[in-house]
Amino acid sequence: MNPTGKSISAFISIGIVKTFLAFSLTAIFNCISFAQPCSCNHTITNEQTGVNGATLNVQPGDTVCIMAGSRDYLYLSNFHGDSLHYIVFINCGGSVTVQNNYYMYGIKFSNSTYFRFTGSGVDSVKYGIKVLESAPGCNGLSLDDKSSNFEIDHLEIANTGFAGIVSKTEPRCDLTTNRGFFTQYQTVFHDNYIHNTGGEGFYIGHSFYTGYAVTCNGLPDTLYPHEIKGVRVYNNIVENAHWDGIQVSCVTEDCEIYGNTVTGYGASAVSSQNNGIQMGGGTTGKCYNNFISNGTGNGIVVFGTGNNLIFNNVIVNAGLNFYPNDPAKRIHGIFCDDRATVPGRYFNFVNNTIVHPKTDGIRFSSLESTNNQILNNIIIHPGSLGSYSTNSQSFINLLPGVDVTLSNNYTELFMSGIQFRDTLADNFRLLNNSPARDTGTDVSPMEIIFDHDNLSRPYAAGFDIGAFEHNPDNVWTGTLSSSWEVAGNWSKKDIPLPEENVIIPGGTLHPLEVTSTGIVCNHLLIGPGASLLLFPTASITVSGNLTIQPGGTMENHGVLNMKGNLINLNP
Repeated sequence: MNPTGKSISAFISIGIVKTFLAFSLTAIFNCISFAQPCSCNHTITNEQTGVNGATLNVQPGDTVCIMAGSRDYLYLSNFHGDSLHYIVFINCGGSVTVQNNYYMYGIKFSNSTYFRFTGSGVDSVKYGIKVLESAPGCNGLSLDDKSSNFEIDHLEIANTGFAGIVSKTEPRCDLTTNRGFFTQYQTVFHDNYIHNTGGEGFYIGHSFYTGYAVTCNGLPDTLYPHEIKGVRVYNNIVENAHWDGIQVSCVTEDCEIYGNTVTGYGASAVSSQNNGIQMGGGTTGKCYNNFISNGTGNGIVVFGTGNNLIFNNVIVNAGLNFYPNDPAKRIHGIFCDDRATVPGRYFNFVNNTIVHPKTDGIRFSSLESTNNQILNNIIIHPGSLGSYSTNSQSFINLLPGVDVTLSNNYTELFMSGIQFRDTLADNFRLLNNSPARDTGTDVSPMEIIFDHDNLSRPYAAGFDIGAFEHNPDNVWTGTLSSSWEVAGNWSKKDIPLPEENVIIPGGTLHPLEVTSTGIVCNHLLIGPGASLLLFPTASITVSGNLTIQPGGTMENHGVLNMKGNLINLNP
């Protein structure tokens, strides 16, 4: 114990290891970690705009390097790896830039399977393959003509005439690409940056799962698009898509959409084409841990087959700028109906945080489903307040006759009572005294055992309501700089409060430095390989214990006031 509170000086250093499980074909298929110089079995030069895998004799497990530089477009066809040996396409020597205003696409894959297309070839360039323009009505990246089993990552796609990324094969009158004859499998999109697209950011699967009328061989017919089985869309950023941010349809098995940030969606304000995330017809599965804000349409719409679980999402200002003076133009935080529901299946909406939608918080209109649940959601200030016979309809609006259980939802007219951390910075984590803490129902039977930050649920005695579980630990990420006082360097996207525990793990991009006075925290933990540098002009007060794990260091040139124990585990 240090009862005097006087400063101490030492070389000390905590260690915290957090493991997050994510569906990533990168690990499963032993994709290679590249460094310069490139390790290539084949190369695509800047002069080549079309490459045929069969002609190039590309084999499963080969690496195809796309040389850095600029080109108008790129067509890749007939590349076939296998389930254990993906073909890897990767940028080599710097960024690959594709840009045109006259051709039918930016990059296109045709009739290709078991491949990874990645812009991760240079460590210092996050998005190493860029499509920066495509012609009016044309897509940035197309994956069609029976392409299947692929992973797309670390791409930047912008200023497209239509969608950023399209992944589907159109049905044909000869039925070769239709449901029952062709299925697309294991489709993965992660860590991409899609912005300013003329249509959808992501357009995955066909929009008309229930079929659409055409003329085949001079006769009227109905075609049914193929199924997709196994989809992951995660850790992508979508900004200012003029239509839907992320649209996923026809995924009849194993779909997960998570960890994405979708802002400014539906910029063209085209009704029914302006949703943040759309789980379209034929789609079952999960949509979770997404941040969706400031679009013209609904935050999340669900037109799936049922057995859909929507949880831990943050939805802010859905539709506020969509005909703001016309309440008849209805836009909701979450909307669900019976476009393609399989009778007897369920829809569950759990632990979402919905703030200020234009109309209702959640509007649920599925009569075909049963045993639906709407649990532990926070809904604040829906725009339809005062327009129904009761305010409860504005928060959760149910079509008469639906089969649904409502429990432990927190609804409020204004944000002042809920005690969010910083609404001006879109930080909807809970403060210590929030009434949403420990007041939710147990949702562990649904396997909801983590929150929007991937922290464990529950943390304390009970489950918290809303997307975030309150946790007193604020973890240094060092994402932006070495400064303690930059909010983006912390796991809570805000500098630590005096009552919070500070955890400094090793391996961060920037080490932690304290240069100012008046810093206060509760416990302070410095992990293996982590460091804390206290400048001569700085002071920090640790109200609890200071723990330094083996291999951690603290260099003190300022004032360190300790009120608890010093636990230095270094030899």
